[in-house]
Amino acid sequence: MRSTLAALLLFCATLAAARAQSVRWEASDSGSSAFQLIFDDCAPDGAPELPAVSGLTFRKIGESSSTNIINFDVRRSIIHTYLVSSRQNAPIQIPPFTVKTNRGVLRVAAFNAAAPAASAASVAGARLIPERPTVWAGEVFGLVYELNAASRANPQISPNFEWNSAPLTIEDWSKPEVTEDPVGGERRARVTYRTRASARTPNTVKLEAATHLINIQTGTVGFGFFTQSRMEPVSVTSDQPVITVRPLPAGAPAGFAGAVGEFELVSEIVPENAGVGEPITWTLELKGTGNWPDIAGLPSREVSKDFQVVQPKARRTPTDNKLFDVVLAEDVVLVPTKPGNYPLGPVSFTYFDPKSGTYKTKKTEAKTCRIAAPAAPKLNLTVAPSATAPAAETPPAPAAAPAGPTPAQIENLKTKSPVPPAGLPRDPLPGSAIAAPPLPVRTWLAWIVAPLALPALVWAWLAVRRAQTTDPLRPRREARQRLARTLAQLRSGPLSPQLLLAWQRDAAVLWQLHHAAPPPSATGDAGWSALWAECDRALYSSRTELPSDWVARADAALAARPVAGFNPLRALLPRNLFPFAAAIAALLLIPCSILLAAAAATNAADGHALYRRGDFAGAEKSWRAATLAAPTNWIARYNLSLALAQQERPAESAAHAAAAFVQQPGSPATRWHLVLASEKAAFVPAGLGAFLSPDAHHALARQASPAVWQYAAVAASALVALALCTLLLGAYGRRQRLTTWLAGSAIVAAVVGGAISGWSWQTFGTTGDPRAVVVTRAGTLRSIPTEADTAQKTTPVTAGSVALAVTTFLDGRWTKLQFDNGQTGWVRSAELVGLWR
Repeated sequence: MRSTLAALLLFCATLAAARAQSVRWEASDSGSSAFQLIFDDCAPDGAPELPAVSGLTFRKIGESSSTNIINFDVRRSIIHTYLVSSRQNAPIQIPPFTVKTNRGVLRVAAFNAAAPAASAASVAGARLIPERPTVWAGEVFGLVYELNAASRANPQISPNFEWNSAPLTIEDWSKPEVTEDPVGGERRARVTYRTRASARTPNTVKLEAATHLINIQTGTVGFGFFTQSRMEPVSVTSDQPVITVRPLPAGAPAGFAGAVGEFELVSEIVPENAGVGEPITWTLELKGTGNWPDIAGLPSREVSKDFQVVQPKARRTPTDNKLFDVVLAEDVVLVPTKPGNYPLGPVSFTYFDPKSGTYKTKKTEAKTCRIAAPAAPKLNLTVAPSATAPAAETPPAPAAAPAGPTPAQIENLKTKSPVPPAGLPRDPLPGSAIAAPPLPVRTWLAWIVAPLALPALVWAWLAVRRAQTTDPLRPRREARQRLARTLAQLRSGPLSPQLLLAWQRDAAVLWQLHHAAPPPSATGDAGWSALWAECDRALYSSRTELPSDWVARADAALAARPVAGFNPLRALLPRNLFPFAAAIAALLLIPCSILLAAAAATNAADGHALYRRGDFAGAEKSWRAATLAAPTNWIARYNLSLALAQQERPAESAAHAAAAFVQQPGSPATRWHLVLASEKAAFVPAGLGAFLSPDAHHALARQASPAVWQYAAVAASALVALALCTLLLGAYGRRQRLTTWLAGSAIVAAVVGGAISGWSWQTFGTTGDPRAVVVTRAGTLRSIPTEADTAQKTTPVTAGSVALAVTTFLDGRWTKLQFDNGQTGWVRSAELVGLWR
């Protein structure tokens, strides 16, 4: 019996488990086109994989769960609701399939359902309408998606629909256009979407059907006043039109790269007349409507080798964010190195015009760029004419009387006035002078902010002192201390009326009694009242003695009456922290801030002697050693530039002349030689050109070096800090009008001076940074520090460019540069001259 009973229980448990775990289809109450996939006592392992059924489309529209308890049997279900649509409006037939669950793989039985009572075709329809049934490969054509629904069904149309555009490339669909038109005797709502498309490969393309989910009214629910519409979701599937994509005609021109559409090509050169070393911008712009996703770039251009070329990345700008309407522009910067007339262009672009069915070529007009030779230095721009032999005088006629000079002869004499000689290098400067190098920006800002900590500390100290003075508990603490001392004297010495009066006076302060002669009961404390009464009897009655335990009881009462100590946070109270508002305003107005230039003399007699003997190479060696020992020795830099100029090395000479100028811009010698060296080198180091013919701003800035302006800003900050300390001391103590006026004036002067210093330092730009270097000859900016990798990205770098030396590589043979526009790259260190190092 036991074995039979155990087998029966096992069998029942197996049946219950089999019944509990199942997956099945059921019709949904939400509409005749909606069906539910129900997981009983299990859950799907991931998204259920439904079978592919020809003519049926599944669209998941919801997910829910339910719990049912019947006869103490708890069943939990997870329900996935799908909208199933049939293209032929035929009965729904779903074959059996398996699905993965958390209880293993379960089998779903086949499911059959009748066709929906209200077919989607009778209520709503959709279609895709291409602009033309036949298009060229790459041609851009219009495409319309149109959905219509019967107004009697009260349709609720979702703004989004699903459609796989492959193999077409399309733009984003436009916003829906809603209209209502009479069709077949009934009014239908029409929703239209528009886009443009392009097919890359020739073929016969059958477009995928679009699926659109809408809600339609299939009846009413309720009765009488409580009637409401019954809405049912319906999936509307569009037709599948066929488009024939024709291949492009054979015999394409040699320059054809696959562009199809309508295009315009514009070329612009600014300026057409320039001098050697002056940049020329050649802009090429291609715009129009076409298959822009398949257009790689602009046509190539050819220029003479006498130009240094800087070619940035082309700019691709969609028109109104459209995929097939684009403007592609590229600005190529050309820097001429030789004078002459150079042709630029023409540039050709070949494309296929789908409207005419032919290949076309757009060609820009060829232009000639005239490059002039560099002008002479500005200091002496006129070259003295060579001497000519005087013309032979014609002997006067014997009978003619002598006559005065004619007006033409007078003008001829004026034109023969002496002309100043052309610019030559000046003599070397004697001695040496060390210029202070500029500070890194973060260090400089730290130096400016550091003095401002002093007013803050002084302010905090004064606030604490003010808080101690204004503390309302201070009199009580002091009275308690005096009471302790009085009791000590009474304990160790004879009884004295003065001590008893002092005890009563300090006790009144401790208890905050403001009465001139308070009664004993005024304290409100029994112990203190008894002590006070006994003190009064000793003072004013015939019995002048105190009880023997009076002092002990007074000590105990004093210990039981503590007073809170001083709280340093009271310094943060407004009356202690803000005695005046001027200090706050001054702190907020502090800008940037001075320098005392350091100068030191060294012996450079060897270089001067060699230079005077004409040994310019030896002089260069001597002064180069001096600059290596002290890179900020601006006199050695200036003299080294002279020696290099005498050896016809203009680029290096201009770089060291620039270094001497930024280290000592106030020297007339460095200004004069920078003009001459830049003229010989055919470039002015970037950022220094405005100093050669300065406006008021640059004229002020070149009175001192960037480092001097930095230290001037630091000194201004320190002056503001001292003036603020003076104002704080006056505000917390005895204020004197003269001191306040002088401190306020000092703050105003320091603020103005600091602002001028910061503005002047900023005028030098990159040259005011201690890492600044000058590129001495045109070369290549490389993405990695090697010349062996020919596949790496490179870009030209022009002579005279100024950048920051970020780091070095391979024992300093390569230097990584960072330019003002954020561009970085590697160049040979031999091509650079540091302005400060």
